Order: sequence, then structure tokens, then C-alpha cells
Amino acid sequence: MIMLTEEEKKEILSKYDDNTSSELLTFLKRNFPSGETNLDWMNATMKYIFVGDKVRYLDGNKKYLVNLIDSIIEDQWIGITQPIRRRTIKKYIDGVSM
Repeated sequence: MIMLTEEEKKEILSKYDDNTSSELLTFLKRNFPSGETNLDWMNATMKYIFVGDKVRYLDGNKKYLVNLIDSIIEDQWIGITQPIRRRTIKKYIDGVSM
């Protein structure tokens, strides 16, 4: 697992400063809870998000998760354009990944 400094974390999330929705980000945090589990046999920590009552691991699944979550919420968030929705979802996933 790569350890990031606070400076590096801020730099990664700063690329999403423009063209994201804070309301949608709050919605994602409340409706797609995240967590992590330690795998002793692999000496690794796996981070995940609950999507549709299923655990979806983040490692190597960012594009899939963005598509999946966007398809789930697109009818609820018609007032937000697709590019802003997708950037907000990516921001949420990157925030959980750190």
C-alpha cells in the first residue's frame, strides 16, 4: 500500500476542484458507504464501496465503478450534466482510495 502525504492527497483531489457538485458528493458519501478490510494472508488493505448492497473493491475498478454508479444515479440527478456527475463520482472514488 502506498502512503501518501497530506500534500499529495490535496494535489490529487485538487484536480476536481472545478466542475463537481458538492451536493452530489454528499449524496454519494451517504448512499454508497465505503470501508476497508485487512487481508492478513496478502499483507494488504483492500478498500471498497457498497453499491447496490454488494461490496465493490476499488483496486483496478475505477472506470467500472464510475459507469455503474452513474447509471444508478442518472435518473435522480437530471439537473446535473453527465460530465459533472462523472467527475464528482471520480472525486468520491479517489477520496475513498486514499
